[in-house]
Amino acid sequence: MAAPDAEDYTESDDEGADAYRKGGYHPVTVGEVYNGRYQVIAKLGWGHFSTVWLCQDMSFSRYVAMKVQKSAPHYTEAAYDEIELLA
Repeated sequence: MAAPDAEDYTESDDEGADAYRKGGYHPVTVGEVYNGRYQVIAKLGWGHFSTVWLCQDMSFSRYVAMKVQKSAPHYTEAAYDEIELLA
């Protein structure tokens, strides 16, 4: 069986502006600096729980990925589980 073509998928390429609200995605802007260290370069992707951004670590002159979790309280446990898994 052949692999499906990209145009066969109907899922949106972005999460939609209406998802950026209280309890939803946190608005991140290219050029913003987080913790005085990580400058946002570009959005890498998004999923049900978060968005992922390419950032420049200005302290060590390297690129890093920054994951920004949705803000609703019920996403907190999923975030802590992921941190534990990656630690």
